[in-house]
Amino acid sequence: MPEDHVRLRPATAEDVPAILALMDSVLDWLVARGRPDQWGTVPFSRVPGFPGRLAEWAGQGAFTVAERDGWCVGLIALAPGAPPRIPAGTVPDGALFVQTVLTDRGPGNRGVGSALMAEAERQARARGVSAVALDHWAGSPELDRFYDRHGYAKVAEYTEERDDRVVRNTVRVRRLGPETG
Repeated sequence: MPEDHVRLRPATAEDVPAILALMDSVLDWLVARGRPDQWGTVPFSRVPGFPGRLAEWAGQGAFTVAERDGWCVGLIALAPGAPPRIPAGTVPDGALFVQTVLTDRGPGNRGVGSALMAEAERQARARGVSAVALDHWAGSPELDRFYDRHGYAKVAEYTEERDDRVVRNTVRVRRLGPETG
């Protein structure tokens, strides 16, 4: 289905079960492909306190969900500025930061990730921000290709300890020029 069949809207606390199901299904997909280093192996729905935090964040307007035919097929969370884990000086001041973006891995959901990244750019422009930044697990060539294709330049790498393991991450920035078209 083309991107125009994707409906984007702010998430609400009522969306939490669908968001958790989406997150758990993406985690299952990663683990089935031998990639537990990206998110670990514990389903998000079973992380103590996480569903409650997710409901709180949804209530604060932190998420945009992507729906297709009434089903939650994607999610993006945006925040003003980079989180503390990002190395200082790698992200332009005031950049809109993509905390997470994920999509249902089903074959009928092509274009959802692109629609969500376009939403990040739209929100950045609406806020008068000249850059969008993000970080992602550095062990995925697919993520590298996806973000390269969307104009996100690699600006740094860093490591962090997560669940007694060291995880390598990539920081990327997309600078926004004047809007065209």
